[in-house]
Amino acid sequence: MDLLTHILDTVRLKSSLYCRSELGSPWGLHFLPQSCAVFHVLYAGNGCLRIQGDSALRPLHAGAVVLLPGGEEHFILETPDAPVFHNLRLDQWGDCALMRWSDRPTAVLLCGTFDFAHPEMFPLLKQLPDVLYIPYDEGSTLNRILALMAAEAEAARPAREIVLRRLADILFIQIIQRWVELEGINQCGWLGALHDPVIQEALRLIHTQPAHPWTVASLAQAVACSRSAFAERFSARVGEAPMTYLTRWRMQRATLLLREQPALQIAEVAAQVGYHSAAAFSKAFKREFGVAPRTYQH
Repeated sequence: MDLLTHILDTVRLKSSLYCRSELGSPWGLHFLPQSCAVFHVLYAGNGCLRIQGDSALRPLHAGAVVLLPGGEEHFILETPDAPVFHNLRLDQWGDCALMRWSDRPTAVLLCGTFDFAHPEMFPLLKQLPDVLYIPYDEGSTLNRILALMAAEAEAARPAREIVLRRLADILFIQIIQRWVELEGINQCGWLGALHDPVIQEALRLIHTQPAHPWTVASLAQAVACSRSAFAERFSARVGEAPMTYLTRWRMQRATLLLREQPALQIAEVAAQVGYHSAAAFSKAFKREFGVAPRTYQH
């Protein structure tokens, strides 16, 4: 299993497509903030995006995908002065609603969310920009997924909701992959590091074996690299030192164990995240989160 698959399994991606809206000119939609990532696909028509509190307008063209990792309050407008339907929530019509706002639609908009059960364990989310814009590309795999989603959203077939959720899961991964292609590996932080075979392997070892007594030297040896060259390369690619990253991942893994396995003793949690002493683990945990693991657990 590759590292990104392992992390997506851990954070438990849950995707939802809430509505397919057919809009007639002039149109404008105001979306309230969400506690998860929000995506829109302007399947037909043209418009613009504006984030609440920011006067800048970002043009949107047919086939474009927009991802707001932080779920910020925002507007999608046909034109800057279009009349607006205010205070919309993506879940207010339930899953997979087909909204026909006009008998003569000039735009079709798909709206949904990407939610994570454990977002703190997904380093990529912290490194994404406020808005990801993926332009239409006829030959891309992403476009084929969008075409399937648009067709399924309009159909009235059994199990439509399940099909759309699975397609939306694929859409998230395709958006991220396409973003890396557009931005370039060196501009994509943690995700770009996955394209460096040495650092990818080091990250895989950290994520899949947090209980191992890793040091910079042992990680460097495991990926066949000198200690100094590895430490410099890891910091440049990931944005922090290997031991800092390791400690943070161990603490995040510990929070998952404490929440989901409350019967575990603190010493057992400590052992599973690489600490031989419950006291040392408790000290590191409190330094990271401001509370003792026992308090966090209850």
